[in-house]
Amino acid sequence: MERSGSELPVVYENPWRALGRDLRAVAASCMLALRRLWRRQWEGDLPVPPFWPRRQATLFWPALLLALLLLTLGGGVAVQLLRSPSAENPGQASVESLPIAAEGTAAEVEATEPSLESPAVAGPDPREAEPQEPVAPSPGLEAIALPPGFSDDSGLVMAAPESGIAALLELRISQAFKALEEPERQRLAQQWWQQALGLGYERLRLIDSGGAELGRNAVVGGGMILLD
Repeated sequence: MERSGSELPVVYENPWRALGRDLRAVAASCMLALRRLWRRQWEGDLPVPPFWPRRQATLFWPALLLALLLLTLGGGVAVQLLRSPSAENPGQASVESLPIAAEGTAAEVEATEPSLESPAVAGPDPREAEPQEPVAPSPGLEAIALPPGFSDDSGLVMAAPESGIAALLELRISQAFKALEEPERQRLAQQWWQQALGLGYERLRLIDSGGAELGRNAVVGGGMILLD
């Protein structure tokens, strides 16, 4: 039936107020149920298992609740013990539980190792007592003095062995000469040839440590000819 002066078909009621009233009613109903359960418990009116003495019916449910509480607490303690480091790594716990044995073992190891602070007195080295024999140079590699007035800034000229010919100058060149670029080798060879001409030589021959010929002066036209 529509209320006069309102467009709503029924009387409006605030839902939050209705919810508060319903919650109070639910709380009151629960309190009444708990009081009824409490009364029945201490009157021995609650159901109990057949094996439980009927005269002790009032003690069954409190004993059951107490047993559940103890089981819950005991389970939490067991979980904490299982999560402890000693339970996860029993070997480490056993090692830590024997500190005296570990220290004794370390002391024995230190006693067996030689002390670095007091080195043992070593006898004379037999190699120092033996006289060192001079190493004789190879017969084909004797280095003689370069001709007077001849200079080498490159450090590649190892020796100037006697060739047996007065007008011929032989120069023994290091193996590093072969690793140089062609223009650099040609420049050095030309520089040595100019010095040989200035010292009165008519021929110049470049050889390696094995005696193989590396270069010689050109007979026609002058200059140096390098051999690969």
